Amino acid sequence: MKNLEISEIFYKMADILEMEGVEWKPRAYRKAARSIETMAKDITDIYEKNGIKGLEDIPGVGRRMAEKIEEYIKTNKIKEFERLKRKLPSGLDEVMNIPGMGPKKAIKLYKTLRIKDIKDLAKAAKTGKIKSLEGFGEKSEQDILRGIALKEQNKGRMLLGKALDIARSLKKQIEKTGLVTRAEIAGSIRRRKETVGDIDLLAISDKPKEVMEAFVKLPEVKTILVKGPTKSSVIISPGIQADLRVLQKETFGSGLQYFTGSKDHNIELRRIAIKKGYKLSEYGLFKGKIRIAGRTEEEIYKNLGMQYIPPELRTNRGEIEAAQKKRLPRLINYTDIKGDLQMHTQWSDGSNTIEEMARTAKKMGYSYIAITDHSKSEHVARGMDEKKLSQYIKAITKAQEKVKGIKILKGAEVDILSDGSMDYDDKTLKKLDIVLAAVHSGFKMSKTEMTKRIIAAIENKHVNILAHPTGRIIGKRQPYQTDMTKIIESAKENKVALEIDAYPSRLDMNDENARIAAEKGVMIAIDTDAHQASQLRYMELGVAVARRAWIRKEQVINTKTYAQLLKFLSKR
Repeated sequence: MKNLEISEIFYKMADILEMEGVEWKPRAYRKAARSIETMAKDITDIYEKNGIKGLEDIPGVGRRMAEKIEEYIKTNKIKEFERLKRKLPSGLDEVMNIPGMGPKKAIKLYKTLRIKDIKDLAKAAKTGKIKSLEGFGEKSEQDILRGIALKEQNKGRMLLGKALDIARSLKKQIEKTGLVTRAEIAGSIRRRKETVGDIDLLAISDKPKEVMEAFVKLPEVKTILVKGPTKSSVIISPGIQADLRVLQKETFGSGLQYFTGSKDHNIELRRIAIKKGYKLSEYGLFKGKIRIAGRTEEEIYKNLGMQYIPPELRTNRGEIEAAQKKRLPRLINYTDIKGDLQMHTQWSDGSNTIEEMARTAKKMGYSYIAITDHSKSEHVARGMDEKKLSQYIKAITKAQEKVKGIKILKGAEVDILSDGSMDYDDKTLKKLDIVLAAVHSGFKMSKTEMTKRIIAAIENKHVNILAHPTGRIIGKRQPYQTDMTKIIESAKENKVALEIDAYPSRLDMNDENARIAAEKGVMIAIDTDAHQASQLRYMELGVAVARRAWIRKEQVINTKTYAQLLKFLSKR
């Protein structure tokens, strides 16, 4: 929890400093924020074990930032942040986080139009006051309105990656009380929906009142909404609702099924139960007054005459009919991945060395990885020109000599330029073992132009994977306009894999596009897009998208052995 709180403060400090015109500090704070936000370890544990020195070892965190982190751990405040906040009009932080805005635009609108919150921003945009300002224009005004709509659409929701970490932390703390015999995460988190509105936890205990007392006293709890004998609801930092229910052992399976959802899935199950002469609720499956199932989810589905349906599929999109016919696919498992084919190092915008990424991947049990730093046009990410690329390729070779037991592919994430050509010429691309093509600019091209641009890259014989195919950033940037049907057809024809980018704010392709692609026979790559070693754990989120998309192990290229992967890559 402290990780999220501190990273949020550093992001806000970066925004305020940028508004003040400070040049290098905002970038430093954002880099540290990204590292802290995505760490697998609790920052408090790091501090308690290794003190300030342990904090300084976090990528992007220097002595001064480490001292601020220490201050927050000890006092729950950072004095410099409190000072900076006083300079910021209330509500302006929300304005700067609207897609299409940013700190510089927000401060300009505040100074010229006195816009200090989203309500003011929307009113000014709708009445045409923004388009006349220098640096904006009519298109910017429309982008702002779309950004406000996108923000409203995601209001009160949290990325799965963050919510899952929080839910697991709460679950662990509940288990540590010694008052429960079992605890599980339910709701949309268990279904691995890309964003969630709240956290649902279920437990079995013969001391429910004591469990409730312990739950509402957890250090993360900011507000107690409801405290009952078997159910409590609280608001926890960073501002999300968490509910805990204590159930009986005899009804835990039916309760877990019910509170996992989805609503549409449950409605259809209840309809089938009624048709068979049963009644289904969170208390069990009943024949008259006799409960015939309820201890486990499996017995609920079995008594309804169907296969057990994995939580990720419970969306009422054909899974019930397939389960009745015993035709559910054997989904890819979270342990099936043999390697990660997109990650970044210090050669572009990553925090770790090639060797550090390789050693972390080896500890995870991977057989291979691909190092895929950015090409030259990605200036913000310190992309590599041809000279630097040659040095990078040599560095990967040297890292391979040091790290045994895992294969390191020489790769790059290469920009697709506006005309569809690649950021490196064919002679340069040929030097790489694996090439990921990606759009990183010109997001507002027409549907026809963008589709043509992407297909041109897919048709390049050196391209192996189309990275994050729709370019969306959840809650911040809509997918660019493309004809996914044509892109999928081209990928199949040219034997190019389409990627599920597992980075929490991307999850791109989404499950709908991934399902269509896999059904059409296109191979899928699931990659983390990791920018530091701890982010390699995001693979779980990408596999979750694949499971929601009904994808099987054999449809994913990085479930293959190294020899099989090389065979796929050589098909071009």
